[in-house]
Amino acid sequence: MRKTLLILLSGIFVLLLVGCNTFKNPNSDYCVEGNQEGVFLCKKIYTSYFDTAISLTLYVTEDDTFSVSEVFDDVESILSRYHQLMDKYHAYSGVVNVYSINHAAEGPISIPRELYGAISYGLAHDDEIVLDQVNLFNIALNPVLEVWHDARESALCEESLSLLYSVCPIPSEFIDEGNFETDPDNILMNYENSTIEFLADGMGIDLGGYGKGYVSELITDILDQDQIKYILNAGNSNVKAGGINPNNTDGLYYIALIRPSFDSQVAADYYAVLKIPSDVSVVTSGSNQRFFIGEEDGLVYHHIIDPRTNYPGGEALSVSIIYEDGALADIYSTAIFLMTVVQGQTFVNETAGLEAIWYLEDGTTVTSDGFETYLFELN
Repeated sequence: MRKTLLILLSGIFVLLLVGCNTFKNPNSDYCVEGNQEGVFLCKKIYTSYFDTAISLTLYVTEDDTFSVSEVFDDVESILSRYHQLMDKYHAYSGVVNVYSINHAAEGPISIPRELYGAISYGLAHDDEIVLDQVNLFNIALNPVLEVWHDARESALCEESLSLLYSVCPIPSEFIDEGNFETDPDNILMNYENSTIEFLADGMGIDLGGYGKGYVSELITDILDQDQIKYILNAGNSNVKAGGINPNNTDGLYYIALIRPSFDSQVAADYYAVLKIPSDVSVVTSGSNQRFFIGEEDGLVYHHIIDPRTNYPGGEALSVSIIYEDGALADIYSTAIFLMTVVQGQTFVNETAGLEAIWYLEDGTTVTSDGFETYLFELN
């Protein structure tokens, strides 16, 4: 009888062990097995928003009870909503957005609460970095940005078939002789009525300097509340991780930094790999994303415009920063890119929780004092 009981108990123990290892794929449309047993990586790529590819990877274990497809649908709803609200180039039926604001005949104009919050955030942080008495981040710079956008999209541009970039006339005449109204103090917001009004003619706003970071924070705040483990990647320029990574024994997330290049025919390569804990954002600003070659001088004219000169600025090819808040990280990365590397190092080293790495034109890198903590590999 004792022998029979032991055999039965052993059988139950085996069944329990087998049961512990039978966590099935939560959604075969999105999920694959990870490196660790009982971990599935569920990924969806969104290609219709913010002019880039946005990927969300969920790290799912048997302790998770959420629906993978519902999470992906909820995230897409947020992306779709804010893509339309922040779009300055297109109008949408029934939607008051940045395009509506910039093209309104007169103000004040009533705007959705979500858009009011996004604009207010930008205005609240426009003095985060000031050099030469000029805000390096300014959502009211749109009149200048429009000139450079039109130059990149001009019918006068010629395509280089060998390197796949455009050669365009430099809009120096428009920039140098333009009288641009870009003072953010001339933007009047009314919280009670949820309205915005420009107090000077010819004004406009652009939320591109922090839009992806702002929306990423909205999404990841919800994922954090539901204790979902994830990595959100918006166009390889805004990345945030959440939760302890169950797919790696150290619980960290590993993120590669792409080597910037103006030659689109060169295969993408990385120059560094970072090891990132939970609740940390990695945001990159670079001159190789949207640019043209000046017809007159053969120089690169990129999309990150320095408000001090109204021309493209910055010393490095790219700067990647590490910070908890993805929206503020987006603002920091843009402004720090426009500084000299020495100025940027000083600012980063004096700002708690902020780290950065600069990739220079000669292929070398410079880092802030505490960046080594996050560096896994430098290629």
